[in-house]
Amino acid sequence: MNYSIVPSSDTPIYKQVAEAILRDIKSRTLPAGTKLPTVRELAEEMGLSQGTIKHAYDHLETLGAIEMTQGKGTFVKEQEAIESGSRKDRAMAAIDELLEELESLGFTPREMEIYINLKLRGLDEEYDLVKIAVIDCNPEVLQLMESQLSQIPHTQVACFSLRQIAEIADKLNSDYDIILTTTSHYSEVEEFIASNKVFSMLAMMTSTETIIELAHVPENSRVGVVCSSHNFLTIVRMNYAGMPTSEGRTLCAHLLGDENLEGFLKHKDVIIVPKHFETFASSSDLDLIHKFEADGGQLLRYNYVIDHGSYIHAEKLVRKALNSKRSI
Repeated sequence: MNYSIVPSSDTPIYKQVAEAILRDIKSRTLPAGTKLPTVRELAEEMGLSQGTIKHAYDHLETLGAIEMTQGKGTFVKEQEAIESGSRKDRAMAAIDELLEELESLGFTPREMEIYINLKLRGLDEEYDLVKIAVIDCNPEVLQLMESQLSQIPHTQVACFSLRQIAEIADKLNSDYDIILTTTSHYSEVEEFIASNKVFSMLAMMTSTETIIELAHVPENSRVGVVCSSHNFLTIVRMNYAGMPTSEGRTLCAHLLGDENLEGFLKHKDVIIVPKHFETFASSSDLDLIHKFEADGGQLLRYNYVIDHGSYIHAEKLVRKALNSKRSI
């Protein structure tokens, strides 16, 4: 067995020996039933210590590649046994390698325990994720809802357009723990949701900060809206109409992606955009909007939020779902 060993390699010598033998076993250069040299014989042949060879053989046995029988010798096992291997044996082999690596880095057993436990706690958190599906007709509102709901610990939030509801009903019912929609679409969505699913509605409102900013827009300002959907434009127009400075004017609008945004911006002093408008704007549209702001134009980011009571209700639903998962 003429194997090449690289003493300067980061891979331990015993592992280099084990990997070389394993390659020959998998290529069937060493077929099933082949008797391997004894630990002493292979150590002498390779000029290595018997302890190194014993370690290599132990590693191969843990992987299920060989079988060492007292008084009979060491034999290559069937290929199928190597490939399938028990989950326990493979797990123990992986743990052995990890511990050896940590030991080589100078960590004490106590330090290893601390770091491994930290990682395990992280895995627990990942497995405890509550999956929330949010449904609405408005892409800007969906984005804002996702941003807010994602702040609830242990949640994973996905957004779906109301137009998709018939196509995604099966996915919603099988893949998500909680399904949420806005008050205006509850009845439309309800017929597609299984009776055993957690299904609820959220009330939305214009944020206090946005209302204050709208109220402080100078009376004679030329105000426009730049957004990606007519639905969001309707929300902005409805709330702006109630402002004392609006004087009953209808806001002009430009939908992102349409042509001549530059011309639209030239005739405006204030532009109202969704809070996270960058999500929907192309790079060229972003450049134009940023130039508008740099040239002295006012950019008002419209924030539409889940009202306080609805948010608390969503938190309670998440806690209940989380407790249910952990009790299984």
